[in-house]
Amino acid sequence: MEMNGASDSEASFSYSFDDFLHGHKAQLEAASVPIQLWPALFEKLINLKFDAGNHFQIVKYEEGKGVFAIDDIDHLNEESVFLIDHAWTFSPSQARKFLENVPGLVERMAALFGSDNTPCGSEVSEESDEDEVIFENEKKERISECADVKEIDGSFPRQDSVDANLCRGANDDLQIDRLLKEIWRYAHTYTMRKKEIVDEEGMPVWYVMDEFGSLIGHSETPNCRVVPFFFTPHECAYSLLFLTKSLEKEAELCRDYVDTTVLKKNPSWRHILMYPWFGGEFDEPLERLKPTKDFFLSGRKMDDLPNEEEKTQCRKVARKTGGKLKVYSDSAQMLNNLDKVEVELVEDWHEADVIWMSKHFHDYRKLCTENPKALINQFPYESCLTVKDLLAANLQAENGDHEHPWFQTCFNLTTELPLFCNYFKEREMKGLENTWIVKPWNLARGLDMHVSNDLAQIIRLIEAGPKVACKYIANPVLFKRPDNQHMVKFDLRFIVFVESLRPVKAYVYKKFWTRFAINQFTLTRLDDPETHFTVFNYADKNKILQMQCEEFVKQIENTHKQLKWVEVEKKIYESIRGLLEAASKDDPPCGVAENPQSRAMYGVDVMLQWNNREKTDLGVSILECNFMPDCERACLYYEDFADTVFETLFLGNINSEKVITI
Repeated sequence: MEMNGASDSEASFSYSFDDFLHGHKAQLEAASVPIQLWPALFEKLINLKFDAGNHFQIVKYEEGKGVFAIDDIDHLNEESVFLIDHAWTFSPSQARKFLENVPGLVERMAALFGSDNTPCGSEVSEESDEDEVIFENEKKERISECADVKEIDGSFPRQDSVDANLCRGANDDLQIDRLLKEIWRYAHTYTMRKKEIVDEEGMPVWYVMDEFGSLIGHSETPNCRVVPFFFTPHECAYSLLFLTKSLEKEAELCRDYVDTTVLKKNPSWRHILMYPWFGGEFDEPLERLKPTKDFFLSGRKMDDLPNEEEKTQCRKVARKTGGKLKVYSDSAQMLNNLDKVEVELVEDWHEADVIWMSKHFHDYRKLCTENPKALINQFPYESCLTVKDLLAANLQAENGDHEHPWFQTCFNLTTELPLFCNYFKEREMKGLENTWIVKPWNLARGLDMHVSNDLAQIIRLIEAGPKVACKYIANPVLFKRPDNQHMVKFDLRFIVFVESLRPVKAYVYKKFWTRFAINQFTLTRLDDPETHFTVFNYADKNKILQMQCEEFVKQIENTHKQLKWVEVEKKIYESIRGLLEAASKDDPPCGVAENPQSRAMYGVDVMLQWNNREKTDLGVSILECNFMPDCERACLYYEDFADTVFETLFLGNINSEKVITI
């Protein structure tokens, strides 16, 4: 990795204050940085002026360390804005790798985490050791000693990770485990979104501020704010410190640790959000209520549905069962792999027999009245099936519990954090297995997913965006990889074709895709993605095990003699049908709507688990249901897959050799 910031020569480039505002005004306003501070901030960024040490000092006192003003500081002074460097920028899934490989990082984090931050108001020790007063120039000297350390594998979204390349010392697994637990008292996050489609580069970035920033104390009546700020010319982030109150000499600098959008939206959650620093109990009685219509509509565009009379007339329209299909589409993947099914692309959906869209469609009433002969590959309000938080809400029973054995207990942390914390603590008190998988609402491929049994970490993760927490499958059926002999997690992707929902009329493609983890399954290293996830984006394709379903069945039956795949498959099909029935039982917007012109293909991800220690009772767990699943692998393995899709969905040609009715 390179050093954070820029060299003297880089700092002298031509970049005006107007340029600065053009590229950063939105950030400054969003962070509520006072406008009178912007010119000084610009100058300090351009010149890499870390001058906090001229105004503050780190002081050791009886209960720990803190940051104190050297002189009186006026919060209205136009120079009262200070840059804070970041000691380490990381991704939670790669943090262990960095601690194991970056020289000196363990030692620095251990020293930094070893100082307990205490609430403001503690008295300063009269005998303050000068060695505890750390100024920025001393810090820069320490960093420069290690400037020649190179980048290691597993780089993060921020390439100029501030000063993680430090001189390495000895470390051990126990110390790293402790640091990975303690880090949630010191880490902060920001997200840079440069593209509409979120990928690895758009993932939340976590960072630890340097010693100065990390030792700023907490207060519910703070005298400063600290906010992340991404400076485009340097292609890296700093934290900005600015005062909200004037400070007298020797006053302690304090911020609000939970000054986040989460608290702003939920002020009553303060005691919960403070848990990572000060602990606490969650014993208030809470009732889990089934979400309202407003929840299902919040932040989402409504689908316009035909009325009953219009739907009745639409059902009477004759549709093609053969010949060339006129197709209106924004996605070529499936169409390019058609062989037997003839299609003609049209540019006007009014002329189409089939509308095949990867973007969400909303005008079902218009489609019904203006082109009643057409079929479309979507159902109205199918987000109740394909979006994680809506699916979890959809599957709640009237009393708020989950009644489906094929779906793990799940909480929406954006709306149910207090309830989740209560539930977590109850399980903890009873000595029950308490590992959870925390997922963003609408991302796939393992992006921003975390496995954790640490309540503090789970609470902090919601700062990076909306999440659901689902009970982790701690006793999965394991598969012995033939390439490395590890007993690993796996999941299975089934392709489901839905013809109608009330009643459910659906088919499952008989071939399924297998996806395997890499490392031996264990619950001791929950931060290892190669142990706990099965979907990867490796440049090294050798790590990915490709296996066709026939070979998988043969090997899984050989490994687990008590399993008969015919019986397993039956349970899976029953679970998928149960999912479709449950997701469509409520009227829209609280459930998927029936629509005579709708057909759909979904990718349903399934895991198998043991329901008892004897491993005689097999359970099926549905992980998620995906809209427009990527079928490149299917088209590659099975040349007639695309034809089967169109024949099943749009021509009514149900081939029992290819699909099974569920």
